[in-house]
Amino acid sequence: MDMRERCLQLCRHVQTLTGVHTTVLDLNMKQFLCPPFRDTCALHPNGCNAILTHLYGAYEAERWDGKYIYYCPRGLVFIATLPMAVGQETAYCLISGPILMTNTVDEDAFEDALTNANDPKEIPRLTTAQARSLSELMATAVSSFQLESAAPDVDSGRQAAMLQRMYELSNGEEVHGYPIETERRLQEHIRSGDKDAAHALLNELLVHIYYAADGDLAVIKARVRELLVLMNRAAIDGGADVDEIMDLCSRYEQEVDSMNSMESLNRWLGSILHKFVSFVFDFNDIKHQNVVFQTTAYIKAHLTDKLSLDQVAEHVYLSKSYFCRIIKEELGCTFTEYVNRLRVERSKILLSGTSMSIAEIACAVGFDDQSYFNRIFKKQTGVAPGSYRKKGDKKAR
Repeated sequence: MDMRERCLQLCRHVQTLTGVHTTVLDLNMKQFLCPPFRDTCALHPNGCNAILTHLYGAYEAERWDGKYIYYCPRGLVFIATLPMAVGQETAYCLISGPILMTNTVDEDAFEDALTNANDPKEIPRLTTAQARSLSELMATAVSSFQLESAAPDVDSGRQAAMLQRMYELSNGEEVHGYPIETERRLQEHIRSGDKDAAHALLNELLVHIYYAADGDLAVIKARVRELLVLMNRAAIDGGADVDEIMDLCSRYEQEVDSMNSMESLNRWLGSILHKFVSFVFDFNDIKHQNVVFQTTAYIKAHLTDKLSLDQVAEHVYLSKSYFCRIIKEELGCTFTEYVNRLRVERSKILLSGTSMSIAEIACAVGFDDQSYFNRIFKKQTGVAPGSYRKKGDKKAR
């Protein structure tokens, strides 16, 4: 049974066992092998294209060890799982979802919208812990695929071409100077998103680097670091996010030292090239909405904690500056203002539905100081917490 059939078979098992819709996305063809939950979604005001949403999930999974939990533009949860080996590419991604996860969306509003939609389908509910467990189980299941199907050299075509070129050079073919024009063409292909052409040129550069360094791995690693800078600049020129690419580059700089052979360097650099080319695609709208939903869910789950900007930015795997920019662009406020907004919304529920004192409520929603809570509450609602409670009591009568 090939990888494609194994992925489809796993989809059927997961859906039967959990009730969570699961499909396979062919990353090369950019199409589903079996129908997604919906191709487009009228539940989102601007519509939602399933291919773009889940390509984003697949590319993020490739960054994060083959699994990624993310939100569609409507706020429903999906899980992307890649059957891939470290440093190698994959043709398929398993997409599980949608899932309605606790405290992530307004469930009543969503149910109303779903009921009014054409051909409504049931959305399974999972807790945050259950969604994470499903993601781990999916990753464990697909790990067996790569162990059984991986050949000694999965990237045999590119590796064979590279070895043949090395053989030709070792048998007396004249070696000319470093091909700077090849570097420029590599950058062009990264900017345009042409992965196959970029891989061929990358191999050509690595062959020249190997012979110029006379097999000295330390020298080769130094040149590979230069290639990383070249590739990351090309991805940024192609439209990839600057902060995201620079963050990746800083991590890759450290990983270079762990490479112990030319072959491992070639495989590793090829996988990085694939990531850089992937980020040239414009998923900003989907990515930003995903960040907002992740942020909201995290803040709601930790309202009583002393939440810091660094803490939440780290949770969504973004630099602090990039995270702040997304929050400002998408929500029109600062991080602190958004945290306070969510805390005030939670306090309204407690003021209307409990007999807790205002001091207790302030503490329960994360305010250390009651006077500060009163000031923020009045600024957002126009009335003090006590007056808000009295109005609610009068309406109840």
